[in-house]
Amino acid sequence: MQGMVKGIGTNVDTRRVNGSIKRLVSELEFFKSIGFDYVEIPAAGLDVIARGRIIKKRLERVKEILSNYNFRYTVHAPDVINLKRKTNPWHYKVMEAVIEFAGEINAEVIVYHYNEVDHSIDVPERIQRRAEILALRDLADLAKEKGIVIGIENVQHPVSEVLELVKQVNHPNVKLTIDIGHLFILTSYRGLNFYEELKKGLPYAVELHVSDNFGESPQTYQQIPDVEAFRFVYGIGDLHLPIGEGDIPYNRVLKIIRESDFSGIVILEINSMDRFADEYADSLNLLRRRLILAANNSKTKKRRRVK
Repeated sequence: MQGMVKGIGTNVDTRRVNGSIKRLVSELEFFKSIGFDYVEIPAAGLDVIARGRIIKKRLERVKEILSNYNFRYTVHAPDVINLKRKTNPWHYKVMEAVIEFAGEINAEVIVYHYNEVDHSIDVPERIQRRAEILALRDLADLAKEKGIVIGIENVQHPVSEVLELVKQVNHPNVKLTIDIGHLFILTSYRGLNFYEELKKGLPYAVELHVSDNFGESPQTYQQIPDVEAFRFVYGIGDLHLPIGEGDIPYNRVLKIIRESDFSGIVILEINSMDRFADEYADSLNLLRRRLILAANNSKTKKRRRVK
């Protein structure tokens, strides 16, 4: 059965907002003017959480601001949380605070990065992986109480590997977040089948992150420093370009998504607003046209044929 996209949103980037309430309001106003359905809020970008605890005064201020808009919300957990590292209990405590924050703003999804096994510590890999599974089961129970799904995002691993974690956790409130840009770079670098990885993950995905890049892994260009301006001119890494400005074959990607069982949220991740403010509307219109309107037209045609 063909799915239906719930809505299309965009992200408030952690580094871009950098604790500034003024910047948050400015971005929300901009996103409202463009016409997004969802906004993904960074748990680490608003100073709502400190030392794994909610700062109540700051939380109330953020809630007041968000309530002024008709957006639906998702939350991005801090990129560095790694529940494999049981030796550092703060990863778990911060994730608990993220779930509390997400519940307070009525978010539907929390995005959690699938991170690396830490080979620098004297803990076997199987123990680290088991720790993540058990932690996610407990955290998913907390998320379920608040009506939230945790979406585990592929970063530097195949979707199929992240999907194995989702299946091992085996909880209805733990699913996938598929980042198309991350997947394109990873499969290009490792010689994997980009389309097959995407198709494997879509039935289990609650959210998609979309942006464009050139499929060039930073590992191929280690002599180029991690400076955004340099990365742009060489086309290296996850540049979060507007759709159509890189090499990701979005014509086929959007067709695969549209014809799949995916029924979640699509988040446009353009992190450099200074560069690409004028391109947000074009990317949103493309996504709406190709994912929602095209799907509606297809269903209408099918109903007519049945009659």
